[in-house]
Amino acid sequence: MWTAAPPEQRLLAELADIAGRHQELANRLARHAELCAYPNIAGALSALAARQAEHARTLDALLSERHVWSKLPRPMGAEGSSNWQRVSGDLALLLDLSREVNRQALHWEGIDPAFAARLRTIAREDDRSLDGLRDLAAKCDPQAFD
Repeated sequence: MWTAAPPEQRLLAELADIAGRHQELANRLARHAELCAYPNIAGALSALAARQAEHARTLDALLSERHVWSKLPRPMGAEGSSNWQRVSGDLALLLDLSREVNRQALHWEGIDPAFAARLRTIAREDDRSLDGLRDLAAKCDPQAFD
């Protein structure tokens, strides 16, 4: 007879995917920093990559406390031919991750408030990173106003 997985197991499986996607975003941002010819934008992308790599490590630690391992980052697909296309793709991925971490924190609140608090810290930092990445996308947009 088939039984549904307990909510904690389901949430941990989802969080393992989120952790892998944070590492994927860190890898993408680092690569896009290397491709960027503008030093100020490249430096900002590198800083965001480091922050996302730190989030991936934090999520790895949270998961390992519960004997779960992060999923591997997905291989990079089409990245775009311009800085704007690449940064816009990064922005879309970060937006999805921010929503998912926020949703995870909400679900964990009733299971383990301390765990939820650690997730909320990552979510808040992702929200701040969203603002920075939006600014970078606007700077890269050839149609943007000065």
